[in-house]
Amino acid sequence: MIFLSGMGAAILFTALWHRQLYSEDCAGGARFRIKKIGKFEDKRIEESSGLCPDGEGNYFTMNDDTDTCLYALGLKGEKRGRIAISAKNQDWEEICRAKDGRIFIGDFGNNLNKRKNLRILIWDPRMKKITGRISFRYEEQNSFPPLNPLQMDYDCEAMVFESDSLWLFTKNRSGRSTCVYALPAKPGNYVAKKKQEIPLLGTVTSASLRPDRKELALLVYRKIYFFSLPHGLQQIPAPDICLSAWNIRQSEAICYTGKDSLLISNEQGSLFMVTSK
Repeated sequence: MIFLSGMGAAILFTALWHRQLYSEDCAGGARFRIKKIGKFEDKRIEESSGLCPDGEGNYFTMNDDTDTCLYALGLKGEKRGRIAISAKNQDWEEICRAKDGRIFIGDFGNNLNKRKNLRILIWDPRMKKITGRISFRYEEQNSFPPLNPLQMDYDCEAMVFESDSLWLFTKNRSGRSTCVYALPAKPGNYVAKKKQEIPLLGTVTSASLRPDRKELALLVYRKIYFFSLPHGLQQIPAPDICLSAWNIRQSEAICYTGKDSLLISNEQGSLFMVTSK
């Protein structure tokens, strides 16, 4: 039997970790303020897992398990109605909106990395019905779940729409990166193509693009990363800002409400506004 020294074990662990080393300074609090602004009036919203504009000045959210409704709410959580969606909710984790009003619902929660039925629902608010489904798999995943326990990287809770594509940001179990995938934003069966891997310290739970499409926000538990996008989503640089957000607790939904403001919801039913100082 071979025993490794402390240094040897550390080298082996790093080799098996499969992640770029990354350190950060979450000092973004000098540029932003976070304030609690409300709670969900509709108590049926038990585990908000996504936020997006509804196109009429309000916002949609949804629960992430079983419940097949979208809930409309005001900026401070005011009840604005509920819409039943004719589709199964296996694990709805994210929601985003296209410029033409289509709503994309990500039914791709995959905690155990063993799902073979990952999909995104396309709901048209004008027709008030599902108009298509996007089925997909990740191009590198060949085992369900992966044989290597250090490669449980096929869970996703974050998605944005841009340029006729849907961009997915995985919730890697290592907590040291997120993988970026792209899919066509139209009905079909696709292989999600990996575009890049971004080193981070945290598991990504939601994403949002600024209205001018020049900035991306990624939410992790108790932190927010901000990325400038000089080349769009095709080439995402390292984050410009890391904002510590311990007071928002377990948060899984983020949405820009303007150029300098974002709305966040947490699983305790509270809403927070992040604004630049």
